[in-house]
Parts: sequence; C-alpha cells; structure tokens
Amino acid sequence: MDITPLFSTVLSQTTSPPLQAHPFDLPSLTTFLQEAYRINTHISSLAHYLRSIRAPYLALSNTTHTRSTRATNSNGKSMSDADRKHIDTETKTLLTNLSSAIASLSAAATADAEARAAIAQKSRNKGLGALGRWAAGGGAVVRSLEEREREEREETVRRHREGVVWFLQKRLEAVSEVQWGMVAVRLQRAVERNKSVLYKGMGDGIVGNGTMGNGSAMTNGGGMAARAVEIERQEKSGASLSEVLSPEQVQMFEAEQEDMVRYYNSELQKIRAVENSLVEISSLQTELAMNLEMQSENITQLVSDSVLTTENVGQGNKELKKASERASTARMVFWSTCGFCTFLVVWDLIF
Repeated sequence: MDITPLFSTVLSQTTSPPLQAHPFDLPSLTTFLQEAYRINTHISSLAHYLRSIRAPYLALSNTTHTRSTRATNSNGKSMSDADRKHIDTETKTLLTNLSSAIASLSAAATADAEARAAIAQKSRNKGLGALGRWAAGGGAVVRSLEEREREEREETVRRHREGVVWFLQKRLEAVSEVQWGMVAVRLQRAVERNKSVLYKGMGDGIVGNGTMGNGSAMTNGGGMAARAVEIERQEKSGASLSEVLSPEQVQMFEAEQEDMVRYYNSELQKIRAVENSLVEISSLQTELAMNLEMQSENITQLVSDSVLTTENVGQGNKELKKASERASTARMVFWSTCGFCTFLVVWDLIF
C-alpha cells in the first residue's frame, strides 16, 4: 500500500513541504543500482518466458518440427523433446549466471562499504583532528556531528544494498521454483503416460494385427481371444510356444517385443534426462535458499547492530554532555601550556 499521498497531506498541515516525486533516470543512478536493475530485468524476463511456455512445455505430444523454440511457443504449438532439453539447458545456465551476478553484486557492495569505512577512519585520524578532539576534552574516540551523520548515511546505504540483494535472491529463488515445478510435473506426466502406454500395449498385443500361418488375417477380437485360450491350453498341457504358433507368428512376436524394448529404453532415457535436470535445478535451488538464508541472517544482524548503535550513540551523547560541563584535565593542560608559552614570549620581548 502506497501511503505517500497520506504522508504528503500530513506534511502539508505543517510547515514542511510535501513530498515530490523523484524522477527515475537509470543512467544517473549508481553502478550498484544499475546492475541491480539489470539483474531484476533478466529475472522478470525469465519468469514471463517460463509462464508463456508452460502449456506447450508440459504437453505430452511429440513433434519433429525444427523451428526455433520461441517461435514455436508464440504460435502455441507443441514442443519436441529437443526443444524441451534446449529450454532446460538455457534456463539452468541463466539461473546460474544470475546467481553469480547477485553474488558478485553483494561482494562489490561489501567491498565498497569496507573501503568507505577505511577512508573515513583514515581521514578522521589525519592531521590534528585527533589532537584537537583530545585538547577539547572529548578524547580521540568521540566523533563530531558531521562524522556521525556521514557514518549513519553510509550505514543506511549499506542496509539498503543488503535489502536489494535479498530481494533479488528471493525473486531468483521463486523463478527457480517455477522451473523446478515444471520439470517435476513433466516427469510425473511422462511416467504416467508410459504406464498407460504399457497397459494399452498389453491389450493391443492380444487384439492387434496378427496373421495365421496360412496367411489369413485375424481381424476380429473373438477369434484372437479363442486363439489366446488355445495357446494357454497348449502351454498348460506342456506344449512349447514354437509348436503352438507358426514361424511367421513367432517372428512377428519377437519383432514386436524388440520394438517394445527399444521404445521403453528410449522413454527410460528421456525420464532419466528429466530426472537429471530436476536434480541440477534442485541443487541450484538449494544453493539459492542457503544464500537467501545467509542474507536474511545478515539483515537481522544489521537490525541488531542498528539498535545497539542507537543505544551507544545516545549513551555517548550523554557522556559528551557531561564531559563538556566540567573542565577536563586535557583542556586544563592545553590552556596552561598556551598561557605559559605566551608568558615566555612576552617576558622575552620585555626583558
């Protein structure tokens, strides 16, 4: 819910000016935000693409067309197994690249924050800054108002960048779950289809197109059923299959059996390929979940540090106020030294 208009109304009732819409200009943003927007655009494009190909991807019809995958999907046509394999490979590659890009973005943000902190500490200890604070009675550890504002501003930027990285990892994990779900549903449907084809093939083997030894076609189910009963009776009586069937029928059954074995070996290889894709996507999803959990822990730690820093700043302000109310030893030494040196200079000029 956007409460900006309500907040602007409250501000208009006071002396503060209302909020102004900030113009969005990508080239004017920092390098971090530009890279974050680029990654987010790729994630959105991938999510939209997966939603658009879900129906043809999960369809069980096999086609042998050689058109491009995107053109096929846009026309609503079914995909071939090569198209699905190509989509799985591209999606896994893109997910891996996006995960690496997010990790690089997080590392760059951390390095930038550490560099800024080192520069601030170096400038704080440079020259007579520390000596001036000591002479003023505050000590070398007390920060000025400008330094505190700069550190709070940098801390706010660091928290914002941590939140951006967490958001990108969360979106990438959601897209990975979509891809994983599509592969899982496809695998389940393929297994169920193979079971159905197996049962259908067993039924068709009895009613299918067989021929008798004299070449007459068996076109009715009753004759085939009677023949099956005869074969079963012959087998129970101890007769071999070669005695029951003609050589042509034995050769035909062997050919059908070889075709069925080849078909199910091919289907088994496809199922194993889908299972391998599912395992790879699951491992990538697990890695994303671990990164997201680590990022969440970092954000929680940042919140705790923020609360602790606020308490420390309040306590430091109180101590600074108390120190400014009483004359410190360092201040007395400093002014005593200045007075003594002035006295020596005046004495030398007079005498």
